[in-house]
Amino acid sequence: MTTLSATRTRVSNWLFDHVLPLWAERGVDAQGRFFEQLDFDGRPVTGLRRRTRVQARQIYVFCEAAALGWAQGRAVAKAGLDQLIADRRRDDGLWVSATDDDGVVVDETPDLYDLAFVLFALAAANRVLDDARARPLALETLAAIDRLMASSQGGWEEALPPRLPRRQNPHMHMLEATLAWQAIAPDPAFEAAARVSLDLCKHRFLIDGAIREYFTEDWSADPATGRVIEPGHLEEWAWLLKQAGDDSDLAAALHRRAAAQGYRDGFAIREIGPTGEVLDDGRRLWAQTEAIRTGLSFGDAGVSAMIAAVFDTHLATAVPGLWVDSYDAQGRSHDAAAPASSLYHLMTAFSELLRSNA
Repeated sequence: MTTLSATRTRVSNWLFDHVLPLWAERGVDAQGRFFEQLDFDGRPVTGLRRRTRVQARQIYVFCEAAALGWAQGRAVAKAGLDQLIADRRRDDGLWVSATDDDGVVVDETPDLYDLAFVLFALAAANRVLDDARARPLALETLAAIDRLMASSQGGWEEALPPRLPRRQNPHMHMLEATLAWQAIAPDPAFEAAARVSLDLCKHRFLIDGAIREYFTEDWSADPATGRVIEPGHLEEWAWLLKQAGDDSDLAAALHRRAAAQGYRDGFAIREIGPTGEVLDDGRRLWAQTEAIRTGLSFGDAGVSAMIAAVFDTHLATAVPGLWVDSYDAQGRSHDAAAPASSLYHLMTAFSELLRSNA
């Protein structure tokens, strides 16, 4: 049986010897903008929309790498932050959704999911880089979200113009970002925004003991997709509720629900229904990392085995430092490249593991 100490060593070696050097060298262009994908030979994939959420996630990743002692991460994160601010701010205080490879805006839409990750990246830049721009920009961004995107039905709109269905996911990441700020530079605005998401979780998202995904404008379960429950998000909410110190009983219940109904052959699957019936038993990497992080926070005995299973499947690529994001129900992957967006999830889980040895 692999010990947590041995698992920690394996994770550290993979992260610092392979992942971070590879993505710092090949996952960033000469201007500091991050590529969306590397192919399985480790080459950047060009011609894709460069989403703001990915730029922000990668800033967090390299800030966190620097905080964990990988000094090279500071320069990568700083260059990415400079480009994020230069390319993607709107005049109204919000941020655009995407640019092309040259930094030219191709989608001006402010999207709540993107905005949550901008706030999260700015928190990392404040915490690790001590960047004086970060906190004022975060407060300006949050004020713009409240001013322009607040919904009369509670929470914030998905985007401008508003669109349906509404989702719990962007609000969950708004909680993540505002908790990150409250931990390092508290402000009543961050506290109030966190409370918005927490209240929605308990009174709207939570139906019959599980978090639903898709909703109508008034937060009723969406007629077409309102039955969907994602085990990975049950784990993610459990971890965030523990971080918020808000409802440990609910956190534990969500974690138990995921473990009891949301796993097949040791992996968290994509979707289940309200009674635990399987809706989609494919799997994605992010759900495994959320299960790992939450399992660590609860002191689960099976975390080392779960990490080993991820290494043997998702992380078993010919070029070390890449990953297979998704598998279908038959255990086959049709991925042609490793998405940069997965690295945020890997870093949140593995930094939890590495810090547990402090």
